[in-house]
Amino acid sequence: MIKNKKAQVWVETAIYTLIGLTIIAILLSVAMPQIDKAKDKSIVKQTIEALNILDNKILENEQAVGSVGIVNFKVGKGKLEINPLDDSIIYTLENTKLEFTEPGVQIPEGPIVLETQEYGSRFNIILSMDYSNSVNITSAGSDDKIKTLQAAATPYKIQIENKGTESTEADAKINIDFNLI
Repeated sequence: MIKNKKAQVWVETAIYTLIGLTIIAILLSVAMPQIDKAKDKSIVKQTIEALNILDNKILENEQAVGSVGIVNFKVGKGKLEINPLDDSIIYTLENTKLEFTEPGVQIPEGPIVLETQEYGSRFNIILSMDYSNSVNITSAGSDDKIKTLQAAATPYKIQIENKGTESTEADAKINIDFNLI
């Protein structure tokens, strides 16, 4: 009789433990997607702030030929593209569950255009700044190489330099060169 009671206690303990672990697993399966969305939203908001700082540095350097500025830019998730081909800077956060804005609608927020694109059951969030009307962006002196900054643990040091204009025309665009240091 005593052996059966001890066995019964162990069986009950095992069952209660399994029930507890099952409840914890269910709670985590519900909570983790929401936690991931909150993290991604925080990353997008921090990136918007960083892009505004980058834009301010570009505007500041645009004022004087030869001026150089350095910006620390952290890419925690996603990628940043400096695109001299169309004079733009684009940040993309791919394959997220976060629907940051209405999909397919471009929303201007200062110099940044926010857009969420559907990607199956997930989304891509794109933050872009277009400089095609104001400056000519180059990357390490080249006008045809897209510079892509991937997610990294440490911030990138981006050097922004005003190289002046190549033309003497009044409407010539100023060359702004981006280098990683």
